[in-house]
Amino acid sequence: MKMKNVAISVVASLGLFAAAANAATTTSTVSGGTVHFTGEIVSGACAVSTDTADQTVNLGQYTTGQLASSGATTTPVPFSIKLINCSSDTYTTAKINFQGSTLSGNSSALAVNSAGSNATSATGVGIQILDNTSAVVALNTDTGYDSTTLAQTTGGDSNATNIFNFSAQYLSTGSATAGQADADATFTITYS
Repeated sequence: MKMKNVAISVVASLGLFAAAANAATTTSTVSGGTVHFTGEIVSGACAVSTDTADQTVNLGQYTTGQLASSGATTTPVPFSIKLINCSSDTYTTAKINFQGSTLSGNSSALAVNSAGSNATSATGVGIQILDNTSAVVALNTDTGYDSTTLAQTTGGDSNATNIFNFSAQYLSTGSATAGQADADATFTITYS
């Protein structure tokens, strides 16, 4: 009888071990989402740094009283565009041009909108882009920011960086009304 109990115990133990081993090989796979990759290969002298390619410049809040008269401006807010890995193998100068929807009657200021939200758009105000000398940058033209000689790679260095400094400010075209005052500008780089 003892031998029979030992045999039953061994068979039961083997059954539990087989069940545990079978449970350990069971898997479950579920959908986790999508990873979206973007990028571009360019034939220019430099690449635009990812930290300045798509950026948001927060101009802040101002009262309608501060923008009550035509020509009034706000404090300029700095931003930059960084070109990296510049090589002398192709071009030696770069010029940055901005494009966007401009104010009616004022092609040097971007028209503002409510950025697709249900908010009301401000009126009587636009956004100007200024260069590093505080001069207003022409929009929608190839005569934008002056050509700049590029710092380039030397001696096998592949990290030559060029930083173009700009700023942006609100410009009143008359009595500004309250509302969301957003705008988008794209930029292109002309190498020569």
